[in-house]
Amino acid sequence: MPEAERAPWARIVLIYLIGVFGMMVVSAALPALGGIAREYRPPSPATIGWAMSIPALAAALASLLVGALVDRLGDRFIMLIGGFLVLLGDCGVISAASVNILLAWRVAAGLGYVCMVVAAVTMISRLTSGRTRTAALALWSTVIPATFVLASLYGATGGHAAEWRTIFVIHAIGVALLMLLAAFCLQGQEPGMKKPSRLSGIGQVLRSPWPYALGASFAAAAFLQTGFVATLPRLLAAGIGASETQVHSFNALAMLCNMVGAFSFGLLFNRGFKPWQMGLGAVLLCAAAGLGLVLSPVSLTLAILMNCGLMFGLGILVGMWALLPVVTPTPATTGATSGLITQITLLGVLFGPPAAFNALHAGPEMMLIFLGTALLACMIGWPIWRRNLVDLQMAKVAH
Repeated sequence: MPEAERAPWARIVLIYLIGVFGMMVVSAALPALGGIAREYRPPSPATIGWAMSIPALAAALASLLVGALVDRLGDRFIMLIGGFLVLLGDCGVISAASVNILLAWRVAAGLGYVCMVVAAVTMISRLTSGRTRTAALALWSTVIPATFVLASLYGATGGHAAEWRTIFVIHAIGVALLMLLAAFCLQGQEPGMKKPSRLSGIGQVLRSPWPYALGASFAAAAFLQTGFVATLPRLLAAGIGASETQVHSFNALAMLCNMVGAFSFGLLFNRGFKPWQMGLGAVLLCAAAGLGLVLSPVSLTLAILMNCGLMFGLGILVGMWALLPVVTPTPATTGATSGLITQITLLGVLFGPPAAFNALHAGPEMMLIFLGTALLACMIGWPIWRRNLVDLQMAKVAH
């Protein structure tokens, strides 16, 4: 793979940042939720959760199609189209006169962000191979927590007190700058790599059970992660009287732990650790930390430690993006496979915050059900985790 051998890490980092700002369409709303609630006063508490997660609606419906378009039209082209849609959606949110209009523009931005992230992960797979690919995809798996780190840092440093639209202005500027860099610094597929049709490839992806299993495991982890991140300020305000600024501050620390967990999967996998060992350990860690947050956050220090433990465990589970080549039927269907997995994953992002807000409103018993259901669903990835390590390594080499 000559092209992969020439791919510098600087280019991979640029693609990663594009993925971060694409996925930040969801998390950018986190420090703005209070302001949105005060301005529009929605009748249902779940509406506030939807304001954060509804961009995932477009992604949950369109990711497979976008993946097929990436395979057919090229990753760079679809990435630039996605950036334009995100800018359009941010501008619409900034000018929204009602919560319904705001939600509609958030859906439009969601369509743009799925174009950006599916194209980005496909480009990483195209430009890398072997251990570099495993490390690059492990880095890619930190995209979601990185977006929440940025959003939480903004909220902790005064963003919660600023006009809520400011975060969307900042996000739009960042996306515009990254799209300019992408236009000048990233190359699309060589003409010989494009094919007239990928419909048969989509059929291969849809018939394989492995992308569904990996995607469902990711969806459960995203469901739990986004739900806890969105509701933690209210959960800890009721439990220990923590302020919103305090929660945003240590949420940023917890998301750094999430990134460490995600990247650790690729490093440990390259050193011979088995996916099932890491996956099972992560689920047990998340169960213990989640129980502690719901039932006994007796002090801020303990809450910080439990939140960091929960996010580290979820990071390991999401770090299994490094197994993307293992569940891809053929190298020519990488875009469609990543699109399908993204589509399934974003169902968790879509429903996590509103489900968590409803569970929190109903009481601790429902929060425990929320936690337990998500962790059981994470185990759907078990058949992939248990596959023979030699087969996994052969699959990586083949792709």
